[in-house]
Amino acid sequence: MTSPTSSERSLRQRALFVVRTFALIMAALLLGAPFLLGFLFMLGLTAPGCRGETAPARFNLPFEEVSFSSSEFGRPVPAYFIPGEGQRARAAVIIVPTLHAPRGDRMAEILVYHRAGYSVLTYSSRGCVGPVTNSLGYRDAGAIGDALSYLQQRPDIDTTRIGAHGFSAGGAAALMGAARFPELAAVVSMGGYHDFGVYIENDMRQLGFAGGLFQTGAFAAYRLMTGDPIAVLSPITVIGQIAPRPILLIYGAGEPSRYAGELMAADAGAHADLWLVPGAGHGDYVAAAPAAFAERVTAFFDQAFGFAR
Repeated sequence: MTSPTSSERSLRQRALFVVRTFALIMAALLLGAPFLLGFLFMLGLTAPGCRGETAPARFNLPFEEVSFSSSEFGRPVPAYFIPGEGQRARAAVIIVPTLHAPRGDRMAEILVYHRAGYSVLTYSSRGCVGPVTNSLGYRDAGAIGDALSYLQQRPDIDTTRIGAHGFSAGGAAALMGAARFPELAAVVSMGGYHDFGVYIENDMRQLGFAGGLFQTGAFAAYRLMTGDPIAVLSPITVIGQIAPRPILLIYGAGEPSRYAGELMAADAGAHADLWLVPGAGHGDYVAAAPAAFAERVTAFFDQAFGFAR
């Protein structure tokens, strides 16, 4: 049998090196790509910034340009106070901003409350006040306390009739704020997560090992960007502390995350009501059922605040 020549051995060694290098690159891609995607996903959600605001004047609403001090930053938080009318004018609804939204966020819901006669306070998110990352609701709950303190100092507001309203991450913040501040008489939370870490885990479970790497990357990015573990994003662990104050959970009947509302309603018990809006997805509840939405939220706060209907 003829022994391989030195050139043949060299060729085989080079081929083996190429194969091993290719295998290492593929392994790095298979392991690194899902982790990186999860990391970038969370970076996008938590990135600092502030959107353009919606002024009440565009909708011919009466308003006052006001501010209150941020307990987190020691800076003024820009806000609009929109006075109500009639018997409900001394009751107020705090509109919690969504992610990096400024004052005037959720104007469709603001119009519903104003038309019902309620006073409304809408204020700018943390990202519009300080150069900070978006906390996805956890640290935003503290600003609800600042808004509450401001309203408690207004002589035209009944301090026993102040509620909160939020959507998505703002809805989660509204629940966490209500658990933290017992002075809030009632809370409406629309389309919020029940536990953001579990939410990601459930979505990624079907992807197996790659999904686990995506989850790890997302969790690492949240810790890096905010300094908090993602476990803090869990309204379901505190929703029981809101009782006996009433909660209205609103989700679209076609919303994939409606299960979060179902889980929280079950944990909250008899003082929580879940409304699944027919034909609605994530966030378009007013558009899908304008009359029913106005009736539902007005009746909810009327009952919570003790107004006769």
